[in-house]
Amino acid sequence: MSTPPPVPVARSTFVNVLGWIFVCLAGFGTLIGLLQNLMFQLVFQPAMQQQVATQPLPPGMPVPMDWMVTHMIWLFRGFLLLSIITLAAAIGLLLRRNWGRRLFIGVMAFAIVYQLLGLVLQWWVMGSMQQAMQLPPDAPAQFASGMHGFLLVIQVFSAIMAVGFSVLFGWIIRRLCSAPIRREFIRMDTPFPTAGSSR
Repeated sequence: MSTPPPVPVARSTFVNVLGWIFVCLAGFGTLIGLLQNLMFQLVFQPAMQQQVATQPLPPGMPVPMDWMVTHMIWLFRGFLLLSIITLAAAIGLLLRRNWGRRLFIGVMAFAIVYQLLGLVLQWWVMGSMQQAMQLPPDAPAQFASGMHGFLLVIQVFSAIMAVGFSVLFGWIIRRLCSAPIRREFIRMDTPFPTAGSSR
């Protein structure tokens, strides 16, 4: 007597909505990344190389800013690669492939690390900018305090955004790791043993 096939698991709205949102976002990001890399490779990179050769970067520039200017092309390439990976993971989610779920969890974990490291990097760069910022000698005293206050508001707002997105991505990871969601990604084409099959 053969074992009856399992009852198909209902597809949750959460996975459908999550998959379509990131298909749209990652698809648009992939298109933008392709255009950015093409424009940068053909137009901006030769001009930047010529400018760096004739006008070197000012001394005292923070190390992250120096690295970003000299390796700008790799930032655009990394954005394009991340967009393609996210698009593939989102499509895998919609198709209920377990590799897509795992890949998407990895993308969300990377996004959390990126948000937190980017926040630390931003505070470092802005702190260096405040120390290296030279105001005109005839600038009023309240101008300097206002500028520092403006940069502080940007830092605090960026911290709130980074923590908020990290919490959101963590919640998505938790939902994708839950038992009801994992059941949706069980392959239904796996052969089931019959009564006469060997064990």
